[in-house]
Amino acid sequence: MPKRGIAIVFCAALSCALATPCAAQLNDRLSREHFGSIAPGLYQAGDHMSFSLDRYQTDRYQNEFLMRFAGQPEVYVLYADYSTLGGRALRYDSGAIAIQVAGWGNMTIYTDDAPDGLPAVRAGDSTAPALTPVSLSQMQSAADDEAAHLSYVRNIHVGFAADWNALAGDQGLRALAFDAMENAARGIDRFAASAPARAIFSQKVANVSMQASDKPVIRLSGKTLIVTFNPRSGYEGRASSRAISTALGKLFSVPTAN
Repeated sequence: MPKRGIAIVFCAALSCALATPCAAQLNDRLSREHFGSIAPGLYQAGDHMSFSLDRYQTDRYQNEFLMRFAGQPEVYVLYADYSTLGGRALRYDSGAIAIQVAGWGNMTIYTDDAPDGLPAVRAGDSTAPALTPVSLSQMQSAADDEAAHLSYVRNIHVGFAADWNALAGDQGLRALAFDAMENAARGIDRFAASAPARAIFSQKVANVSMQASDKPVIRLSGKTLIVTFNPRSGYEGRASSRAISTALGKLFSVPTAN
């Protein structure tokens, strides 16, 4: 997954550019057919893990999927890529492999608790996730809750802010800003799991500012961590918690799990 600096860049792994538009169209059609063999639905992995996997087609890429673990709020955008022996790999926006699909169809999912992978089998149909509408007061309360959680769990003290006036009158913008903020908080929590990460984050960051932009990026301005999202791109327009954590590791030169 190519990344430039600390920008969190979302893209599918692409093959080399083809010489003619016709060739490009043929390659895109063959790619869609190949990745189309990954069946959406509910999946069971091991005795205690289940997740949903749904196709997510956008104007930019045709081979994206949405994944959500049962009982967890975060929705991950996975980017399909070719793998060895005719297989396919579905990657997080951080670049790490989330799901490996063998050429003969067997699926393996990789998680923090099962880094060596667990076989996953389809268990039923699923409904694609959608952004949750929230009121302005709900989002502001969530910002306070996330700050309190990080203070209690990680002993780091930051405040979350956004352009509340802009969010007040735009429900769609507010829904994505809320989702992006929740992912940012989870990403900070994930990054701050180690003592060195907690120490440098506490020293460098006092506030987190959510801002609309043309792509998801994090940058530091003084002691404010700016986290941007693209309100026109839906789930693809904001970073996952994994990507936030990975970008923080690069920003502060602290090794993190991808």
